[in-house]
Amino acid sequence: MRGPRGLALAATLAALASACGRERAAAGANASAEERAAELVRQTYTQPDAVAAAAFTWTSPVGAIFVLVDVESGTSGVVQSRADLWVESDSAPVRLGRSDVMPSAASIGAFAFEDVTGDGIPDLLGYVADSAGVSYPIFLVGARGSMGDQIETAAAGYRFSADPEAAPRVYGGPRGPCGIQLWADEPAPDSQPAGWRYLLVQRAGQLAPPAAQAPSCP
Repeated sequence: MRGPRGLALAATLAALASACGRERAAAGANASAEERAAELVRQTYTQPDAVAAAAFTWTSPVGAIFVLVDVESGTSGVVQSRADLWVESDSAPVRLGRSDVMPSAASIGAFAFEDVTGDGIPDLLGYVADSAGVSYPIFLVGARGSMGDQIETAAAGYRFSADPEAAPRVYGGPRGPCGIQLWADEPAPDSQPAGWRYLLVQRAGQLAPPAAQAPSCP
């Protein structure tokens, strides 16, 4: 059930979508609406020490286009990254949130970029890669201004893989996304063998502890 904040957010996004629709009709460019939105966001990064290395896009059911940018350090010898979340508007992109700076992360990647928490704002199920190329899965809750790593809090002691053959993915139920699926390496704190673990997304974007059995999503 949506609370007052959810209803206000839906109304705001609907207004943005209406304005953005008028702008797209006038643009007439060959690029898709999402590609144009991503390029506009990239153009906001003009400082040499902050490089917009990648942009992930998602269009909400009301038509608002969101862009999540992997902002990497442009300073030689500095290894750090952060994620910035933007939404398209009729004048200029509006930044909605910024993650904590990750000092040991050289880059951010995405397995899925969609609304997992059900609040109308997309979330990133992805990974951070360090300077040695080792990848670690992360879950960035887009509704939060400071998009911290929720997996480490919910699954302390687990070692999850971000390898392509066991890539994390959004887990869906009859009503849509409701959790994330991760491959746990041995030894696991639950004394179970290596395999898939399922973390349900709870209220306010919190993750439930890992379960070895696929849950029955609401």
